[in-house]
Amino acid sequence: MKRLIIYAWATLLCCAAYAQVPNVTGRVTSTGGLPIEGVVVSDGFNCTQTDADGRYALTSDLELRRFVFVSVPAEYEIPARHGCPQFFRRIDRFQKEVKADFVLEPRLVPAVHHTLLVQGDPQIKNYGVDGSAEAYRSVVIPDMIRMRSTITTPCYGINLGDLVYNDMNVYNAYIDNTGRVNTTTFNVIGNHDHDQTTILSDSLGTVYFEMYLGPTCYSANIGDMHYVFVDNILYGRDDATKSYELGLSDEIAHWLRQDLSYVPKDKTIMICAHSQMFKKHSSFSTRNKNYPVYRDELLKFKNVYSWAGHNHHTYIYNYNRSEQMKIDNLTAVTVTRSTGSLRLNKHLNNDGTPQGYMIVDVDGGDVSWYYHSCGKDRNHQMRLYSPVRTGSDYVLANVWTWDDAWGPVEWWVDGVKVGEMEPCEEFDPDYVDLYATVTNKTTRKYCQPAKSFHMFRIRPEPGVKAGEVRVTDRFGTTYVERVSW
Repeated sequence: MKRLIIYAWATLLCCAAYAQVPNVTGRVTSTGGLPIEGVVVSDGFNCTQTDADGRYALTSDLELRRFVFVSVPAEYEIPARHGCPQFFRRIDRFQKEVKADFVLEPRLVPAVHHTLLVQGDPQIKNYGVDGSAEAYRSVVIPDMIRMRSTITTPCYGINLGDLVYNDMNVYNAYIDNTGRVNTTTFNVIGNHDHDQTTILSDSLGTVYFEMYLGPTCYSANIGDMHYVFVDNILYGRDDATKSYELGLSDEIAHWLRQDLSYVPKDKTIMICAHSQMFKKHSSFSTRNKNYPVYRDELLKFKNVYSWAGHNHHTYIYNYNRSEQMKIDNLTAVTVTRSTGSLRLNKHLNNDGTPQGYMIVDVDGGDVSWYYHSCGKDRNHQMRLYSPVRTGSDYVLANVWTWDDAWGPVEWWVDGVKVGEMEPCEEFDPDYVDLYATVTNKTTRKYCQPAKSFHMFRIRPEPGVKAGEVRVTDRFGTTYVERVSW
């Protein structure tokens, strides 16, 4: 018996030793052939760093791992093809060992100051179906091309998920359009980017995204920022009547912890997911799977910006102003649908926000942004409605990216400030009129008007027939619009 126990322990120790034998190896060098030390390399579960000779070694379960990838250091360009980042090597099935080398190009110009074009939920179907692909190709993308041509800093795109809309054949059209912007675009996987025919298995649902775009979770360094992109849509469920869950799987939470362990705590983190990982307009995300894990890991850093789409409305939450959950180093930003309201795909979202995207300026550790409406200039940050237009005693102002770090929404008459407009929740009149033109029953079901939570109102004094609204955003830029009736 004693001999059997000794044998069992010896076998276990041998197995453990064998399990630790590296089976994923490689080297990271510059285009000049020089080794790059300290590059973080991952198999999507564990991470390691390259040594002085640029070499790394990982022990991976190759039955589960599908990629080896690097977190590109800030001193090097993000490898890309057709606008898609190429920082990874695929792991073929049935491999016993993997050798993956990476060659990175040194930056000629530092990217400490850079610009991001951040959009949410284009959700394109194929051409000729619901107008989404047409809106993306003929409105959003040409506008981004024009905007890109005016930007002098290094520029990158971020698409916050729902790139396509349940049709896995449309990834080619998405890549074709996004590639026209002439910038590298980081992509996040959304619920509609999962293959809906395999909804009972999350790993099967991500196959098409991975086939066209690469890993669903990865990171990169640009300037002083560490960018993290995660899949927080969980499709593993018992039957098709149940919805997906939100949060991070145990595997992704483990990877995130490992990835962040190599990042200095004085860095700012920009984490991008499809659904907001922290505060949405309707609720906090504290019930998300592994919320305490990713919250605690992220809040170790100097500042964290959590970017998301999914809710089809723009909403910014400043945790440092919160009475319920005050966190000084966290800001949550949710970005609206770039192509307009769902299924309608016209010039407005159903809360009155125009088609568009965020333009984010990153300079060292400073981050600022504004919403860019397609076809408009930067000053177009609100739409005003007169009492005649609203059929009431009030002037309405839809200030679509207002948050509580902005100044008050002021009402001015003849160059004199008369008062401050009060917040209200109202339907946007222009969108109500647009909705009235929709006759298709299915389209009407999906694009119904939503009350805007960024609407303000004031009752003008008797006899007043004109005025202007002034509001200063969180970064000190003042916007002015006039209205008369």
